[in-house]
Amino acid sequence: MEIFASCNTATLAPYVPTASKPWNIQRVRHVLKRLGYGLDVAQEQIILGQSPTAFVDTWITDSVNYMNTPAPIWANWDRSDYTDYANERFPQIKSWWIQTYEDSLNLKMRSKMTLFWHNHFVTRVEDYSAPSWLYQYYNLLQTHALGNFKTLTKEIGKSEAMLVYLNGVLNNKWSPNENYARELFELFTLGANNNYTQTDIVEAARALTGYNNWTDVGAPINFQSSSFDNTNKVIFGSAPTNFNHDTLIDHLFNVRANEISDFIVKKIYRAFVSPELPAQSIIDQLATTFRNSNWEIVPVLRQLFKSEHFFEDDAIGSIIKDPMDCLLSYFKESNFPFTTQQLEVVFYYSGNLGMEYFNPVDVAGWQGDRDWINSSTITGRWQGLEYIMWTTWNLNEELFRNLAISIASSTNDPAIIAQEIVDRFVPKALHTAADYALATQVFKGDVPQNYYDTMQWNLNWGSVPYQVVLLMQHIFRMPEFQLK
Repeated sequence: MEIFASCNTATLAPYVPTASKPWNIQRVRHVLKRLGYGLDVAQEQIILGQSPTAFVDTWITDSVNYMNTPAPIWANWDRSDYTDYANERFPQIKSWWIQTYEDSLNLKMRSKMTLFWHNHFVTRVEDYSAPSWLYQYYNLLQTHALGNFKTLTKEIGKSEAMLVYLNGVLNNKWSPNENYARELFELFTLGANNNYTQTDIVEAARALTGYNNWTDVGAPINFQSSSFDNTNKVIFGSAPTNFNHDTLIDHLFNVRANEISDFIVKKIYRAFVSPELPAQSIIDQLATTFRNSNWEIVPVLRQLFKSEHFFEDDAIGSIIKDPMDCLLSYFKESNFPFTTQQLEVVFYYSGNLGMEYFNPVDVAGWQGDRDWINSSTITGRWQGLEYIMWTTWNLNEELFRNLAISIASSTNDPAIIAQEIVDRFVPKALHTAADYALATQVFKGDVPQNYYDTMQWNLNWGSVPYQVVLLMQHIFRMPEFQLK
């Protein structure tokens, strides 16, 4: 991945608003776009009345306290519980796909971090194809999304989805399989070629043996001592030790703590602040917090997201939205209701745009940012958003008038109304006055100019809902709209 140097030189000191860097609606929306999928205008105004540090603290605390998504009735089924497994499993898997999108709209940062860890500890449902394992994997990510990273690392390696996806279920003392051990170091904890050897991988694979006891697809996969390599291993130059799964993880976090903390906080930074890494001193401070908190995730997030560094101008609008951001934020930022059918459309289009939840491209996950945009996906974004928007129109076209009324400070000046609607959906102001003038012209539609000149036109005019739709279509095509 190509890495560029960040221009953001602000520190991790708590952000204190100033005249040059005020706590304004742009920065409120910056937080909401990064740590959720947005909120409506009324909620934004409430947040604007709080201090930024108090708001971020509350947002994270609320996210920590959300309950996990309730288990479906098939949460522990194996193949023997089905009448026709081949045909019955996919509707269950699809239902959970849709559930994840609903969770994303309701669970704030809990859902963002669940998705983050899914793209870190990657499994692919099409490889293991068991609804119960899918639910259990998602539930595990939800449980630890804002918890302890070391605990999550221990538990994910013993999850059925991971044991099948990376061949841990085939790893035994007679025929060690190195697949999971390699990814444990390269992708999950240390980073590629970062202070480990092929010998360490081989020895770690032996420590990870034994999780081979299972009866059928969807059933629990349990440890069995008979297939565990119950002999000494030498890992990272240790004294010969009979490491098993959990003691291997303990050893890894003990002797490679600096490498792990550096690797993980960089990944969090790229996902939530900027794809361009900052000065190493910023990473070092966050990594120190991570280690000193005994691998708790929340202290790192609080330090980062309350900092002047996070609220710096260079951080705003610096990340290209992923397809879920692009599609789901439409509902939250418009304050539009959503239906199961609309979430199915989100599922369809996000998959076509390269982001099918539970099916990342490979074990390294979606690389994100610039990878999301090409000549095909940009038009796919427009088409997906427009299709969803027209389904909202069919539900109730007056929702679009209500949107304009909730945003605009004027009822009859189309230039002010158009600018404020545009600013609602882009992370920063447009570059030129001509850009806003074009948006205003689009918004005016076919209404004769004399109605604007004489101020007969206002937001109660009959054509306003359709005018808002025209402007929304225009906004969807803006380069600035693709950023957060």
